[in-house]
Amino acid sequence: MKLKAPATILWSFLIAAGWLPGLTGAAPSTEPAKYDLKIDSQPLSAALQALAKQSGVQIIFFSQITEGLRAPALEGQFTLSTALELLLAHSQLTFRVINPKTIEILTLGPGSPQSPPNATGGAKARAPGDAHRKPAEKTAGENSQALDEIVVNSTAEGLVATRTETPLREIAQTVSLVSQEQIRQQNDTDLADVLKNAVGITVVQNNSLSDTFVSRGFTITTFHVDGGAALNSFGNTPIYGTPDLGEYDHVEVLRGSDALFGGLGNPGASLNLVRKRPLATNEAAFNAYAGSWNNYRAEADVTGPLGFDGALRARLDVVFGDRDYFFKPASLERKKVFGVLEYDLTARTLLTVGGSYQWDNALPLVNGWPFYADGSDAHLPRSLALAFNWSRYDTQTREYYAQLQQAFGGEWKLKLNATSLDTAASYGYGIFESPIDPITKALPVLPAALFSPFPNTQDQFVFDGILTGSFDPFGHRLDVAVGGDYTHFKGNVTLQPIFAFGPAVDNVFAYNAAAYASPPVPNPGYLQSLATTNQSGEFASARLYLTGALSVVGGARLSSNRLSNTISSGAGGVTSPGGLTEETKDHNKVTPFVGATYDLNAHYSLYASYADIYQTNNGQSEVGGAFVPPADGIDREVGIKASWRNGALNGLVVLYDIEQRGLAVRDPSTSFVNPGGLSTCCFFPSGTNKSSGVDAELNGELAPGWLIGTGYTFDVNHALAGGELSSATPRHLVKLWSSWQLPGEYQRWTIGGSVQAQSSNFEAGLLCAQLDSFGNCLVPQQSFREVQGSFAVIDLRAGYQIDPHWRAALSVNNVFDRIYYQTIGVPGGGNWYGEPRGFVLRVDGRY
Repeated sequence: MKLKAPATILWSFLIAAGWLPGLTGAAPSTEPAKYDLKIDSQPLSAALQALAKQSGVQIIFFSQITEGLRAPALEGQFTLSTALELLLAHSQLTFRVINPKTIEILTLGPGSPQSPPNATGGAKARAPGDAHRKPAEKTAGENSQALDEIVVNSTAEGLVATRTETPLREIAQTVSLVSQEQIRQQNDTDLADVLKNAVGITVVQNNSLSDTFVSRGFTITTFHVDGGAALNSFGNTPIYGTPDLGEYDHVEVLRGSDALFGGLGNPGASLNLVRKRPLATNEAAFNAYAGSWNNYRAEADVTGPLGFDGALRARLDVVFGDRDYFFKPASLERKKVFGVLEYDLTARTLLTVGGSYQWDNALPLVNGWPFYADGSDAHLPRSLALAFNWSRYDTQTREYYAQLQQAFGGEWKLKLNATSLDTAASYGYGIFESPIDPITKALPVLPAALFSPFPNTQDQFVFDGILTGSFDPFGHRLDVAVGGDYTHFKGNVTLQPIFAFGPAVDNVFAYNAAAYASPPVPNPGYLQSLATTNQSGEFASARLYLTGALSVVGGARLSSNRLSNTISSGAGGVTSPGGLTEETKDHNKVTPFVGATYDLNAHYSLYASYADIYQTNNGQSEVGGAFVPPADGIDREVGIKASWRNGALNGLVVLYDIEQRGLAVRDPSTSFVNPGGLSTCCFFPSGTNKSSGVDAELNGELAPGWLIGTGYTFDVNHALAGGELSSATPRHLVKLWSSWQLPGEYQRWTIGGSVQAQSSNFEAGLLCAQLDSFGNCLVPQQSFREVQGSFAVIDLRAGYQIDPHWRAALSVNNVFDRIYYQTIGVPGGGNWYGEPRGFVLRVDGRY
């Protein structure tokens, strides 16, 4: 959400991701045996027999539980535990160690369709040679002194071309995962927190409640939940802030074009946010923290079976947060409840229903800190906020969703997914949009205000269905995915603007919020925007394994969308007839994707890909009245990926080149302005935005107990009109997070921290120092340039395992109290300080 002056409204929607724990492993003191294995891709029963023969271990199972299942190829040195995890990765099976020479294969547990190691499809950082057990099955040693396991995500599903769980190394695009452990250790509570720490992402703060995310120079406009239909209508909403993470598990980030599943959007990146799911065993988790500036939060998360021999499972998560900010008097209080039920209708049919409700009550700071008119920094105190004591922004967000998964013979699966989101928002706030007079230190422009005469509403419904499966034509494995999705969005925004109120600010350094009472609304009139969006798409993709080392993937999406926005006025709850309506129609837009990966050896792969995505030209028309066709967002990548420690550690280096072609450009031979004052004709599709650069990333477990998430991005971007496409995107961006569990007698301690460093960025343009009530400039415009120099911010953390159930940690953020601007705006505002040195004390418990 971007709260702006009465003349403009910018909309945004963000969703977050969550956590589903894996199974706990034992930690014997001896190094387990490794076996030289060579097992071809074949039916699972035959693969298990081959493993038994090559390892000398007896493996027992009922033949019917492996019917129709196929195991992947396995070659190299593996522990027995790792080999079994890989062979069983895409089944509903697990294993139990009966004795050192006998292992039983059995069903994983009611309704869990994921692989045994970790319900998010990851690899666990566990002690060598652990047995594969359910979370409740702990040894005596674990019950007395073992530490909680760490889950390291190493596979993705929601952003993969074939929509099946795939190791990161085998994906022909730049996909990163932000794990639950990193989210926990960095005290992330909403999506903005996660993406501030995500490789290659720049976070631009809009106001105290929401942010915009930028990747490779393009604003991120495409969001998925559980790999469902894209929620990309949220580029323009004043309602949502940055959502809470209580509902979600982890975040998948695709940098580049989301050709097959994105539909309408920019080519910079796509996000997939994965909800928490019920577990098959009872578990209760609790965490709470207290931080600087009265920042408090508590969360309870319980899960387990409810009945029907474990076929019915549930999960409930409750969050309460209350915080002030380092700038006063802004604040935010949040309450959220999330619940979900899973039920095994049959052995192959899983039904999931869930929902959430979130209440936010905030006193917002809307426009950050102003600069002098020439763009030079006034060095206002970080604690000073040009906010108003009476401002408020209150939202209630309701969500319902349902999912059905049906497995068929072999490796075929049908997934259906539907989500409904409704939000109501009530607000009244003031805003300064004035540069500082360099001589008097005054703000020459009076503040404005914006009120909602009655709650603004937003309703969205999304649905998708996808069929995935594999077969072996001509002796080569082929993975396919076929499906479609639909998105409906309706937003009703009504507002009452006040263009000027209160006294002038004679000295901004002595600003007093108490001097401004809430202005009375002068009349019952209001402005209304009624927006409707319908988007649909069908897609198909296939991945063919040509050899043991080479695979190719390709597919295409056929998309259509229709957007309509009617702007009108009203009074007394009655909207006047007529109004100005803008429409956009794009039909049968094809966005292709092709890629290839080639395994150099057991650790390294080369890949290349081409992906497209489209962006509407907002109803602008050509000569003759036809809509300007949508622009193409073309992403070309070539790189090398690596995987070590059986997938627990992953890395990549990629070169990318993005062009957004076909943007609407004014036709110089024509000139037409419609009666409403909105110029719609005439244009032609010839504009181009460009971005190119390098991404490098290393993520996962470097060694037992040593986690890392780090990356470097170099980006150069250019806009259609000249200059930078995104001056907020630094040329060089480095993000490093690491955590190390100390060895031996100090193993209860975990130390770590993070570093974020970037080169300089800026904002430049023309400024009008004096506007009339209609937005007309009364004085000549003057140029400005604001610059944030290069900087680095360091955070540190120390954690201690109190007992098997409780642990505590102290985090110190911005250790050296670096003064910098996280976001650069314009002289009239939009400049946001980075957070000063602060402290967070956190306690986690689990039973």
